[in-house]
Amino acid sequence: MKKIKFIHTADLHLDTPFRSLSSMNKDLAERLKDATFRSFEKIINLCISEQVDFLLVSGDIFDGEDRSLSAQLKFVKGLQRLSGERIHTYFICGNHDPLSSWLDYLELPENVFRFGSSKVEYVVYMKNGSPLARIYGISYRIGSENRDLASKYKLKGRPLPFSIALLHGTVGNPGPHANYAPFRIDDIADKGFDYWALGHIHKKQIIRRASPAVIYPGNPQGRDFGEPGQRGCYLVEMTQDNDPAIRFLPTQNIRFEQVTIDLTGVDKINALSGLIDAATTRINDYDDSTSYILKIVLKGRTPFHSILNNGGEIEALRDDFNETQLNEEHFTWIDSISVETQPDIDINKIKKGNDFTAEVLKTIEEMNDPSKLFNEIEEETKMPPAAKKIIAEHKTDETAIMEKVKWILLDQLVKNE
Repeated sequence: MKKIKFIHTADLHLDTPFRSLSSMNKDLAERLKDATFRSFEKIINLCISEQVDFLLVSGDIFDGEDRSLSAQLKFVKGLQRLSGERIHTYFICGNHDPLSSWLDYLELPENVFRFGSSKVEYVVYMKNGSPLARIYGISYRIGSENRDLASKYKLKGRPLPFSIALLHGTVGNPGPHANYAPFRIDDIADKGFDYWALGHIHKKQIIRRASPAVIYPGNPQGRDFGEPGQRGCYLVEMTQDNDPAIRFLPTQNIRFEQVTIDLTGVDKINALSGLIDAATTRINDYDDSTSYILKIVLKGRTPFHSILNNGGEIEALRDDFNETQLNEEHFTWIDSISVETQPDIDINKIKKGNDFTAEVLKTIEEMNDPSKLFNEIEEETKMPPAAKKIIAEHKTDETAIMEKVKWILLDQLVKNE
């Protein structure tokens, strides 16, 4: 029975700058800069440990056409390791690394094949002297590829046990990605290929498991909070006349996640550090060999509401938590803390009262137009000075922060009374 085993990856985006995050901290910048390279190194290690026949890379190896020489040399060095183990590599170029941008003097190792951009090419994979698979692909010639690439794929020559196609393009909704080389499943389903190794979309998707398998591995290293969750590659084992066995292997070095922490019932502010650690370990597919960069949302009724909303307090908490994190091999770094807490106030008790605070709450809950609400409260001659200050600071924010203003106002009014 004929068999092949390979790893399918795409969208390595080596040398991603992470500009928005790395500008805040020099040490974090170094860890981020290294993240895509370490992810690629994990892929190389997996190829060797899993003893695959070859590696498929479906485009966007680098982050941009002005990739550094260091990034190119690191990529070649990884392929040299595979070649030394007699593991082949087949790759195409995508919109971030079109063929026109590759250096002519960058020599690729033995057992590595880069597909051209003028037409769909194929190469035969030989094992033990016998032809086992025909692998097809076409690279982008320029960054904005408008050609209908999917239509160009056609099987050639006498049938071999396996036919595999590499394609960098868009099937279905592109989401945040440019709609390059778009195609439909119906355009490729009847072409006779066994496996379509796709690239371009950064979210892993098994669009079709067999006959043919159509798969996006996603990018192996997330690059911002728009790319949360596990990131990695697919290990594929194909046996002639059977559906492929497909297994996802995580490769990320750093994960970007948002976590929510409920402070209800928490009576010590220094418990926050432990709550952050606990919330991190509850992330789906948590991996203690991965570092995490977090956006934290604080919720719940808490006596710390006023403190958390004081200017600079949240930033101080964040900086205190982050202070020693980068000394760890696997760190947890807080990018931001969003405060959506409420004061520890009994709303029903306030509603039953007949004082100014009760009137404010009643007016807030009955008011549909925030600007009218602020004007009416501001005209109240008996309004305490603390309340006037709150109104002055928040009246222009209107609907978007209505709920937050309500709680800040009630908190201050209750204290003032």
